[in-house]
Amino acid sequence: MSIQRLSEAKDFPACKKYTYLNAASVALMYRGAADATQAWQQDLADNGTVNFSERPEREVFNSLRAAGAELFGAQPADIAGGSSTTELLSSVAWAMVPKKDQVIVGTQAAFPTTLYPWTRVARHVGCEVRLAKKDERSRIDVDELLSLIDDQTAIVSLSHVEFKTGQTYDLRRITEKAHRHGARVVIDATQSAGQVPIDVQDSKVDVLVSGGYKWLCGPFGAALMYVAPALQEELDPGIVGWRSHENIWNLDTNRLVYHDSARRFEAGTVAYGCIVGLAKAIEHLNSIGIDKILEHNMALNAILEEELAKRGAVTLTPDAGRSSTLSMYFPGKDSEKLAQKLEDEMVFVSFRDSIRVSPHLYNDENDISRMIEVMDTVLK
Repeated sequence: MSIQRLSEAKDFPACKKYTYLNAASVALMYRGAADATQAWQQDLADNGTVNFSERPEREVFNSLRAAGAELFGAQPADIAGGSSTTELLSSVAWAMVPKKDQVIVGTQAAFPTTLYPWTRVARHVGCEVRLAKKDERSRIDVDELLSLIDDQTAIVSLSHVEFKTGQTYDLRRITEKAHRHGARVVIDATQSAGQVPIDVQDSKVDVLVSGGYKWLCGPFGAALMYVAPALQEELDPGIVGWRSHENIWNLDTNRLVYHDSARRFEAGTVAYGCIVGLAKAIEHLNSIGIDKILEHNMALNAILEEELAKRGAVTLTPDAGRSSTLSMYFPGKDSEKLAQKLEDEMVFVSFRDSIRVSPHLYNDENDISRMIEVMDTVLK
């Protein structure tokens, strides 16, 4: 029996037009999310504060907090919304500034946003940043990564899933080592949330952040963050604004009293319609189940990998610690040109020094067959 899509075609209309295997770059947006975002914006344009008055603005993050809590196995009080991973991570980095004699640990394979906020903080205090080296295939030796964590370590900042290869880390293993040395673990889940199950209670991460426009199938301009309960009253956000106060409509500049939850990181006015849309997208994914989504995506990748290996493809994604992202190259072939030829035939993947394929819940086995068919043509 062929592998069918997990969401109806009407939920992702572009499936009818393209073979879209590029969720690791920008996923197709869930139609319910797009409709909710546009409806909110249209209502604001037409009616101003008639419908979006003080109470709705106070509560506008509530749906995202609830959906995010279900997604991560947390409580709504543990979830904050924001406009991007960069914004939220930067605020966290300045809230967790290490001392000069401490160390920040990461990997050379990480997406820049995962480490740039910490690099900036390290420059400010003069502390060391240690990076686990990537090999010739951009893979990280997890044992080497763990060996970098010692009593000097203040922060371990990682991408849960590495963007080039799809290498996926065992978060529990990393947090156990980090916490033994008194370090905090901050995870960029932008490449995992929505396609890899995440349980913050089991993994015991301290902070986890995700943008909304990749595997979460939401809009640009919205992101969410989990902050462990033990840290929520301790952290002093690096980015603060009028919404940072425990009562946002107590507009008094003489004091700043934070909310006693993760929402202290919700600094100011954002594109609220995008927040509403992201909540709708996560609700849709939750209704299907992230375990089921990952099983579906990896089944599609298994077919593709087997068939392309027969045609000479070399897989970069490690055998252990896999996700829905599959990266490969063909020796002697220009990966960038191959990716462009696929696009010319309306098969959309990414070039990331290799060919990166990332199917999602809206893909089916016909999409994989189509890519194989086109590859047979472009490889000649």
